[in-house]
Formats: sequence, C-alpha cells, structure tokens
Amino acid sequence: MTVAERQEKLLMVLRGDAQAARRDVAAFFDVRGWVPRVRDDGSVAYEFGNRGRTVLLGALAGKQFFLTGIVELREDTHTTDVVYRWGPGAGLALGGTLGRRRADRVHEETAAALQQHLEGTGRLLRTRRGQETQTGDADRRRRH
Repeated sequence: MTVAERQEKLLMVLRGDAQAARRDVAAFFDVRGWVPRVRDDGSVAYEFGNRGRTVLLGALAGKQFFLTGIVELREDTHTTDVVYRWGPGAGLALGGTLGRRRADRVHEETAAALQQHLEGTGRLLRTRRGQETQTGDADRRRRH
C-alpha cells in the first residue's frame, strides 16, 4: 500500500445519537467559518478558505488557503462514531509541498480542537488516531 492510498483520521466515540453528534460537529465548524457540503455517501465535507485564491497563489494564499475535511457519522445502539479524516494529497495539488505541510498542520490542529470541543460536551467516551485506506478501514467497527 502506498502513502497516497492512506488517509489520516481521528475517530471519536460519543455517547448518544447521531443527531446530537451532528449538531455538535456542525456548531464546531460553523463557528470557525468552515462551510458544509453533503456528499453522495452521506458524509459531510467541511471546506474552508478561498479556492480561487489558492489556485492562483498556491501555498502563498495564507490563511485563506483552501482546505477540505471529511466528517462521517456512524450510529450504534448507544454511541455514535465521529470520524474526521483528510487525505495525504490535502494541499498538494493547490500548493505543492509547502501547501501539503500547511494543510496537514491545519488538519491536525482542527482535529485536536474538534476533540477538545467534543470533550466539552461531556459525551466523548474515547478517541483513536490513525490511518485508513481510501477504500475502507479494516477495523472500522472495532470500538475498543
């Protein structure tokens, strides 16, 4: 498996239903100016920055560098998995190596802040960082 086939992710398991988790996640991204876009698979792509400026200036777009993070919710009997993920190519096409590093740093910071936000709800049970292939995660339903 090549590095290009992997995605970084943060899995957070919350007590409660998907509707409450969806509200908490949406509130987090909304306050930070990320715009939601529902994808065909039911996940939500949260986008930030200015795509046109990033295409024109690449990594020099500064704080308006365009980014996309994917949030997927999976509901179980008493818990909901919130998965925040981003690909290894994040920022690469629009900003080269510098853009890739900037995107990775911002996604890591965003994941940490999202985890902290969800801890503040009192419903976060556990978290796990890792990687998954773009075709799926072998341990997707393993919870411990």
